[in-house]
Amino acid sequence: MLPRHRQLIGDALEIEQEEARAAGALGYMARTLAQATLPHTDPKLPAGTIYSRDTGRLTLSVAPTSRRHGIPYGSIPRVILAWICSEAVKTKERTLSLGHSQSDFLERIKLHNNGRDITRFRDQALRLFKAVISVEYTDGRDGDLSARLLISESAHVFWHPRTSGQRGLWESSLELSEGFFREVMAAPVPIDIRVFHALSKSPLAMDVYTWLTYRMFVLRRSGRTSAFVPWAGLKSQFGAGYPGTDQGFRDFKKRFRLRLKEVLLFYPAAQGHIQETPVGLALTPCKLHISHTNGAKLSNLPKAKA
Repeated sequence: MLPRHRQLIGDALEIEQEEARAAGALGYMARTLAQATLPHTDPKLPAGTIYSRDTGRLTLSVAPTSRRHGIPYGSIPRVILAWICSEAVKTKERTLSLGHSQSDFLERIKLHNNGRDITRFRDQALRLFKAVISVEYTDGRDGDLSARLLISESAHVFWHPRTSGQRGLWESSLELSEGFFREVMAAPVPIDIRVFHALSKSPLAMDVYTWLTYRMFVLRRSGRTSAFVPWAGLKSQFGAGYPGTDQGFRDFKKRFRLRLKEVLLFYPAAQGHIQETPVGLALTPCKLHISHTNGAKLSNLPKAKA
């Protein structure tokens, strides 16, 4: 057994001992971010180039606004986005406090203040805060209907550039756009932050966890008896780093299966409700990973696709 898998089993057994709410680990993710994802690795685009992913129904676009800070990628922006969505739901406020220092913010998002990682964290945080991220979705039932959601309208980051623990004179803050704030509040997808952190060595595993939680939520609440997700749709959503060749497709499927297996350690209720076929995955309803108490109407949800 690989050390990573052994560690995940241990984490899953520990998390199983206490329900997320009781452990203070209940978090949320915007439903659109459960369907459209940031890149897993550095896309290495020329400065100022827009990154875009199209899943067929949703299009995620990330436009850097600074030549010094490129496209956010990997685990850190995902942890930050989960914190942003969770904090918005909990505080019901558009303006979120980022603390007086990097250390303050690292503590808030439950990341270690490891000196070796401070530079990487600051770079990814500023990439995220300084990017214009928009999600456009089209509702096929109503023709060419689309909506753009900008995550943030402004950010004021006063963290000291060299010393993570040095407090700034002013508190740093992030102001969510009104549209994104409404999107989060309308029907947030509940997640267990402990699971998010346990899977953080693989951004793909983090995405698969959020996606599976969302898909099972939609399936259960819609009253449908099944849903089918084609492999082509999954690769469109999660496989940005894989070439569009037969070998690239096989490599993606192999990696997705591995990460799904890891996610199911934390969501065992979904075992037996995911059947693989040569062309995709067949899903049947199972117990929700976390019971949903927000009371949002399912009709408000954009139609899920992969």
